[in-house]
Amino acid sequence: MANLLFQKCRSVNHHNYKQLVPVYLEQMAISAQLGFGKQYTTTEDFLAQSGEVELWEVVDTSAPTRVLYDCWVYLADTANVFVAGTDQDAGIGMIQWSFGVTDPKKGNEKLVEDLQKAFDNK
Repeated sequence: MANLLFQKCRSVNHHNYKQLVPVYLEQMAISAQLGFGKQYTTTEDFLAQSGEVELWEVVDTSAPTRVLYDCWVYLADTANVFVAGTDQDAGIGMIQWSFGVTDPKKGNEKLVEDLQKAFDNK
């Protein structure tokens, strides 16, 4: 069982989002579609619908300097998870503070459990 940890939260809003590296902007655009529908395709769409969002690094406590996942938390109780440093959706998301598999080809219940435990303990 992985012992995951949410660390280094960054608050992102319409004032500072352009300072992010391009992969984070791509993750935000993908999050817009995942969270709000296919008609939302840009980082600006994501922020317009969400307001301020949080970007968390998710690491295994046995290797805390190696980021495994990037997790975007928005609307306080919703999240999208990406393989760290990529635009690859991990197939897991959170709705109403509960993580679940959003794409069975990518996500799995074990990772859902590990993410939920880590999120609840952050």
